[in-house]
Amino acid sequence: MATQRFVRLNGYREEVHFALDMGEGPLLRHGRERLSQAVLTPAEQAELAELDADVIDTVLVLDEVASYLLDDDPAQPLTHWWWHLGKLRTGTYPADLLPPPLRLIYQQRRHAA
Repeated sequence: MATQRFVRLNGYREEVHFALDMGEGPLLRHGRERLSQAVLTPAEQAELAELDADVIDTVLVLDEVASYLLDDDPAQPLTHWWWHLGKLRTGTYPADLLPPPLRLIYQQRRHAA
C-alpha cells in the first residue's frame, strides 16, 4: 500500500514538474483524483499540498496551457478543483472552496492580474 501511494504521488509530481511546466498534463487530473482518495502520511500530505500550489500557480501564470486541461468537467464536484482549471484560470472558481493555502495563491494571482 505504501508503495502505491509513493507511485501515485511520484506520478503526480512528474505531471506537475515536467508536463505542466510545458503546458501539458494528460494524467494530471486523474492522478490528482486518485490521490484525493488515498490515505497519505503527513509528509506525503505536505508534498501534495506543495504540488497542488504549483498546479494553481502554473495554471494562472503560464501563457499557454493545453486546452484539454482548461476544459472543466461539470460532472465533477467543484470541491475537486483539479477538474475546474478553466474556472481557476478565468477567475470564476469560487475561492472559498479551495484549501486555505491554495485560496491565498488564487486570490493573490487574481488581484495581480
